[in-house]
Parts: sequence; C-alpha cells; structure tokens
Amino acid sequence: MKRQNHIRQRRRIFVGCEGESEQSYIALIQRHLGAAAAFHIVARVLNGGDPLALLESARKAIRAQRANGRDPFVKRFVLIDSDLRGRSPARDVECTAVAAEEGIDIVWQEPCHEAMLLRHLIGCHDRRPATSTASLEALRREWPRYRKNMTAQELEERIDRASLERAVEHDLEVAKLLRSVGSS
Repeated sequence: MKRQNHIRQRRRIFVGCEGESEQSYIALIQRHLGAAAAFHIVARVLNGGDPLALLESARKAIRAQRANGRDPFVKRFVLIDSDLRGRSPARDVECTAVAAEEGIDIVWQEPCHEAMLLRHLIGCHDRRPATSTASLEALRREWPRYRKNMTAQELEERIDRASLERAVEHDLEVAKLLRSVGSS
C-alpha cells in the first residue's frame, strides 16, 4: 500500500495593492512567513485612482476568484495611501460601504507607501512626513538606493523580520495586516 503525504492547504488572504511597490512589499511579507506559513497571500495590483475605485477593483478581483471555484479568502485587505482620502467625501463614504460589504480591511498608509516603508527602518519608527513628496525624500535620505517598484528581494536588503516587528509596534495600520498573517 502506497503512503500518501497530506499537504496542508494554506488559507488564502487577499491583499489589494495600489501598485507594484505594495505588491512587492506583500511578497516580502510572504517570504518572511516562509513555507510553513498558515496563510498564502494573494496580492493583486488594483485599477483605480481614488479609494472607491480601488475598493471596486478589489471587489471585482475577489468575486472573480470566487466565481472560478477557488477557496474563499479568509481575510481581505486593501492598501491605500491616506493622502487619497478627502478629495471626494461622498466617494469616501461609498468606499467605506464597499469595504464593509465585502469584509475588506483598509490599511491606510500614512500618508503613502514610502512613509510606511520609512517606519520599518532602524531609528525611523516615529517619522511621520506630512506629504508623499516629503516621505519619498525622507526614505531616500535613509535608503539612498530606494526606488519605486523594487522587488521583494531588493526590499529585503533593508527590511528584515525585525523591521516588520518594528512596524507592528509603531504603525497601527500595518499592524492590522501583519498580525493577521502571523508575521509578528
């Protein structure tokens, strides 16, 4: 009688991303979780310009996975730069409604992805640049080789497991995501 190895099915988590930079960050998190992780993170770059368009794109992606017979996502997140909020209050309200309807947690990157990355670096956990431009400048001062759309491997040069733990301690938005996947 042949012995069969049982492969444990990992639960799936959906993470919608504004762009490739966020997608690489999510891939980095998956790398740090390793092969024994209880979760598989499905990161998708979303179409859209404002929070509502991003949430509608996420809803479409989640429903497409369901329609294809895939296992449902046990958790759903969308990473959005907070500097996109407030441009259209009515659309912001609708965005919140779509997120609630689909069970999506919005991770607001304050004010943008580069500022969130900055807070992962040693000695930068309390840095809160006011604008996206100031965030990118501050990140490049600390990490001169940083550029947008780096790969997970390139991000890993500066963001290690300890960096993720620092972010959880000092960034409540990032903590929502990282604690859910067991990265800290």
